[in-house]
Amino acid sequence: MPRADLPAPRRGATRRRASTVWAPRSASSAAREWVVRWWDHKGGGFGSLLHLLTLPLEIGFRGASGLRNRMYDSGAFPLQRAPVPVISVGNLSVGGSGKTPFAAWLVRGLRAKGENPALIVHGYSEDELVLHRRWNPDCLVMAEQDRAYGAWKAARRGATVVVLDDGFQHRRLARDLDLVLVPFDTPATMRLLPRGPFREPLSALARADVVAITLKGSDRPAPDLEGRLAPFVEEPPMRVALVPDCWTELSGERAEAPDGDFLAICGIGDPDGFARTLRQATGRDGELLAFPDHHDYSWGDILEIESRVRGRTLVTTEKDAVKLEAFTGDLPEVLVLHLRVKVLQGEEAFWSRIQGILGSAGGRG
Repeated sequence: MPRADLPAPRRGATRRRASTVWAPRSASSAAREWVVRWWDHKGGGFGSLLHLLTLPLEIGFRGASGLRNRMYDSGAFPLQRAPVPVISVGNLSVGGSGKTPFAAWLVRGLRAKGENPALIVHGYSEDELVLHRRWNPDCLVMAEQDRAYGAWKAARRGATVVVLDDGFQHRRLARDLDLVLVPFDTPATMRLLPRGPFREPLSALARADVVAITLKGSDRPAPDLEGRLAPFVEEPPMRVALVPDCWTELSGERAEAPDGDFLAICGIGDPDGFARTLRQATGRDGELLAFPDHHDYSWGDILEIESRVRGRTLVTTEKDAVKLEAFTGDLPEVLVLHLRVKVLQGEEAFWSRIQGILGSAGGRG
């Protein structure tokens, strides 16, 4: 994610209300899309009934998750410790908090301090694996569902510290620091799976070492968010923003910001956040064609995109660009918006904690 000057908004740019469209999908994609809308209370009368019917499932999930955590906390479930320090970057929801770019930023910072970090992602997100290898080409990046085994392999291959992308719920591997990202718009009512997108409640933050509120562009956290976090955190949370950095083509060649109307394509956990970031980067709104998170694009999707573009510029995220590259010859020009991590509050204290962990690891083996 190279740094660059932000594109200046066009003078006199027309501001229109953003339009978000969910295009027709395959049965599985349509089901995932409907679930996301249902979580956002957009499922109509049937959705309201389903919220009631799935309440016992949420209660069961909450109970099972709590029991599992108590078993680990009490030592009934054993922990496996890696021969090198382990730092986890995680969250409480199923996506949309900025874990992947923050983990990449952390790896770069560790390399700048002379460490040889390895980064481990879960084994089912090819797009995140590719992104990490592009962002940090000199870093060992591994996909392992068994994080403990992955950390052991990384140490054997020369890593001096391991970073987990999405590791907060992977309790079996002991970690030296647990960082949890909390999106700025986290609702007051947090419904757990399957009734909502959350894997754990706010109370789970009590076992985190560092909590960071993540912002998209120029957003501001909900006024009561820090108050809701206060009972579970000992130190003021960090504040981290994902801000526009630069534009490229799908090929990776540097490009200028779109000049005129655009159609935005994304399959990420927070499509509305992408729309807001585009507004900051371009000074205007465009139509947003949203796909489910981790969406694998098909020929049908490409035809849908072609039917909607109507001469406008196509823009997308780095995550989606990884999958859209296969259709380069079948799409008009696509511009990719790159983001960078900007720490607004708490960076010095964070790196001080990291340095303490690294400094005390000399006798481990």
